[in-house]
Amino acid sequence: MTLDAFFNPSSIAVVGASDDPDNLAGIIFQGLKAGGFEKPVYPVNPRHATVGGVPCYPSVLDLPAKPELSVIATPAPTVPAVLREHAAAGIRHAIIVSAGFSESGEEGARLEEDIR
Repeated sequence: MTLDAFFNPSSIAVVGASDDPDNLAGIIFQGLKAGGFEKPVYPVNPRHATVGGVPCYPSVLDLPAKPELSVIATPAPTVPAVLREHAAAGIRHAIIVSAGFSESGEEGARLEEDIR
């Protein structure tokens, strides 16, 4: 296994992205765009039509192309369903930056076990 998809991805989906300056996924999306990442970056959020002036997609299943990497920053209870969508879309590499797993108690630990 190579780590190229994590360190030099050909495209990235940012799940949970928004224009809210306090939203972690939005911060990640804007950082990629402002930081010079010149490959496709797709914001994914069913509540937004655009993020940062670019089309936003309701699900990774709706993206115009399969991203090589996905960054997931949605509430922990949504992550198992988000990962199922990733599997259905054939997305093989993801970084989960959501809080609320084992560090938050028993329910979070169960969620963490569900996504292993």
